[in-house]
Amino acid sequence: MSILDNIKVACCQISNLLTSGNCLQLGSKISVNNSCGDEVKKLDVLSNDIMKEALLNHPDIRAIGSEEDEDIIYTENKDGKYFVSFDPLDGSSNIKFNISVGTIFCVFEYIDGQIESGRNIVMAGYAIYGFNTLLVTTTDNGLDIYLLNNNRFEKISEGYRMPISGNIYAINESNKYRWLDNRIQKYVDLLINDKKTVRWIGCMVTDVHRTLIKGGLFAYPLDSKSPNGRLRLIYEAYPMAYIFQCAGGYSSNENKNILDIKFPEDIHSRTSVMLFSKKEYEQFCTF
Repeated sequence: MSILDNIKVACCQISNLLTSGNCLQLGSKISVNNSCGDEVKKLDVLSNDIMKEALLNHPDIRAIGSEEDEDIIYTENKDGKYFVSFDPLDGSSNIKFNISVGTIFCVFEYIDGQIESGRNIVMAGYAIYGFNTLLVTTTDNGLDIYLLNNNRFEKISEGYRMPISGNIYAINESNKYRWLDNRIQKYVDLLINDKKTVRWIGCMVTDVHRTLIKGGLFAYPLDSKSPNGRLRLIYEAYPMAYIFQCAGGYSSNENKNILDIKFPEDIHSRTSVMLFSKKEYEQFCTF
């Protein structure tokens, strides 16, 4: 089985947990915080165990990194070509409210035993668990989208490319007085003047998925509360930047392409994230 096949099995199991479980119980807090300092929900732990079980015994994987674990976990496959990072349950603060959540994953290829940056990524994707469970994965010519049906993922779209522009932007405007770069406020004012509409759910997978389907902007800028960024580089920013690149979109940490950021020594390091369709990126560059 391929790495993607194993991920499909894991995402199917997580989806079944969500559809058959009690969202109030699955969203209950466990009395510990994860390595990133976030509250850990019951479903975080269950999803993390499912993903690790699916990946640790794959012969092509040398190591894995989870948002829920302190350190990289190395397998017995010392000659494995790939490192896989993942956020097993993105948006877990929404579980109790029965709002869509997701799983994000990213596959890096070791070159001469090293991973230098996001340019080592060979595949990325996410599952979004809503009234349908969808799996979105990168390909050489766009994105493939799968629908979970009777515990099998069936491809419903091949080579998907996002619109070149959109009328929706996703950003938490309640933080606007804390944003560190005044370009962001000016840019958002431009979007408002263009009669664009804000939509913000607070689950990266859900907000990003809408942006990929509708076009527009997703952004979580630097602010005074999170001066180093809020989103994790290897579990969230790298994979979504690669997904947008494959779909015809663009990424930025407010200064450069996210894929050009050096792979961090601290695997839980954070960054600013901006993800654009083509027109919105061109507008941002004018600032």
